[in-house]
Amino acid sequence: MMNINRCVRPVIKKTIIKGTIILAVFSLFLEISPSKIINYIIFIVLWYVMLSMYMLWKRVHEYCIESNSIKVRGFTGIKTIDLGQVIDCFVSQGILARRFNCGSIYLILRNGKVIIMRDVPQPNVYYEIICKGINNALNT
Repeated sequence: MMNINRCVRPVIKKTIIKGTIILAVFSLFLEISPSKIINYIIFIVLWYVMLSMYMLWKRVHEYCIESNSIKVRGFTGIKTIDLGQVIDCFVSQGILARRFNCGSIYLILRNGKVIIMRDVPQPNVYYEIICKGINNALNT
């Protein structure tokens, strides 16, 4: 059996690639002339500054999976999700996420809220761990 870390952080490489692809597509529609090249360079710098801030926000998040709960650490503190409150969970992976072996795990709670664990590495492995935890919590 694989040695799995119970605390994980989101994958950041996919965010860099996705941000660069969006910038490239957006740049196709801009009129870039020699007189406007400085403005375009400023735009690129600002784009990557904002992308870096988003990557920092994502990187601060940490998901710790315990036997009966999941602790989500972020900028605003620690939120604990009791697995007994989770009624369903599923994995979502796009094309880039599959390429980088990451994905988002959605947890549907009894009160109707949805908790999203974004860009988790090896999402299917963690999905199995969490759903097994849900089944254990439902049986107790």
